[in-house]
Amino acid sequence: MHPVFLFAGFFFFAIANNILGPLVTNIMAATGMSLSQSGSLVSFLQIGSLTSMLISLVLMKHVRQTTVTRIGYGVLIIGLLAIAVSTGSTLLFIAYLVIGFGAFLTDSGSNAILASDYYEKRKLYIPLLHFCYSLGAILTGYFILPFKGPTWRWAYGALGIILAVILIGGFLERYRRTKQQKLNNVSPVIIPEVQAEPVLPLLKDLAFVLFNLVIIFYAGSQIICVTWIPVYVETELFQPAAITATSLTVFWIGTAISRLLMGPIMQKGGNPFSFMLGGLLLAGFTLVALPFTANIVLALALVALCGFFAGATIPMYIVVTASWYPKNTAFISLSCILSATIGRMIFPLFVSQIAEAHNLGYALMISSLMLFIAAVLSAIVQKITKERPA
Repeated sequence: MHPVFLFAGFFFFAIANNILGPLVTNIMAATGMSLSQSGSLVSFLQIGSLTSMLISLVLMKHVRQTTVTRIGYGVLIIGLLAIAVSTGSTLLFIAYLVIGFGAFLTDSGSNAILASDYYEKRKLYIPLLHFCYSLGAILTGYFILPFKGPTWRWAYGALGIILAVILIGGFLERYRRTKQQKLNNVSPVIIPEVQAEPVLPLLKDLAFVLFNLVIIFYAGSQIICVTWIPVYVETELFQPAAITATSLTVFWIGTAISRLLMGPIMQKGGNPFSFMLGGLLLAGFTLVALPFTANIVLALALVALCGFFAGATIPMYIVVTASWYPKNTAFISLSCILSATIGRMIFPLFVSQIAEAHNLGYALMISSLMLFIAAVLSAIVQKITKERPA
């Protein structure tokens, strides 16, 4: 697939991944689902991703990454369109399993295409791909505004149609490019293989295992913020749809700025552990403070700061662990996705049950505890790896 189609697809893929939070109150009203039941949709999404991850270990040995990505988008489109035409809640849970399955193939396949088919430009294209994801996440709240209310299902339908157009466009462009290469008698580019070292030393490395626990707690906290902060703003602070959408937007703006600043700071000799540890602690404090303010401006500022302070956690993980094991970057990436999936699968249901029994503000404070735990774990990792490169 041409990079333009990958970038465009990843933008709308981000919206599909983050659409639940702004629409959850409409879903509850239309289906009669409880708060904990609607929260379990996130867990179903991650179960689908985890299943896809296990299957992909076999699939990726026999199928090109372009095909993997196309399969991912195809499955994703089916799940989105199924929600658009469904009634009731049973098919909604099944569709979220399907969306999760397609999401992992889309994510991993898109990165792999840019790292292999566009090998010489990978340092430019891969960061640009993730910028497109951040941009899509930022604009998710505004994308769904026309669909707030009884037509919420067609937010999913519109996404499915747009992604189908992009996928078909990618097919047509690939066909045109292949035909042109044959006419010009152009030989395919041979991509050199990277020899990976055994992964057993990583699995035996206490620091690596603890670092993955950091990702589990961070990702769990992040998905809770993305899903429940818009609900908190709408139901606890009684804000209209536009402000509710803004609450999700400012979180992702903070995250995007944090990741944008990380590179220059590291190049100037910044300590990644100090950056991450301080960020996790400060993000936790912003979540602790959030339920104690009724001022919407201050609440949005706290949400943005939460995204900013903790936003670089996953890039820091990749930067640090890749410096420990430079020939195992593929396994490191898989470990990161797996750990994040586990965190996003386990904690949302737990927190939604707390929210139903108490209130959403209390649930957000529990989420802050997860960030504090991640900070403690990162401090332990820093201590036991102080002699290693970072």
